[in-house]
Amino acid sequence: MTGFTVVQAESHEAAARLFENHPHFMAFPGEAIEIMECLPIPSV
Repeated sequence: MTGFTVVQAESHEAAARLFENHPHFMAFPGEAIEIMECLPIPSV
């Protein structure tokens, strides 16, 4: 199973800090997150 969440942050490091000590990692030890940059959605 997989999923994704979109967050907005000033940098990759700032985005990673949002997940420090997140309860998900306590319930599912060994899990990980991947931080990826997303390009802005063009306006129509």
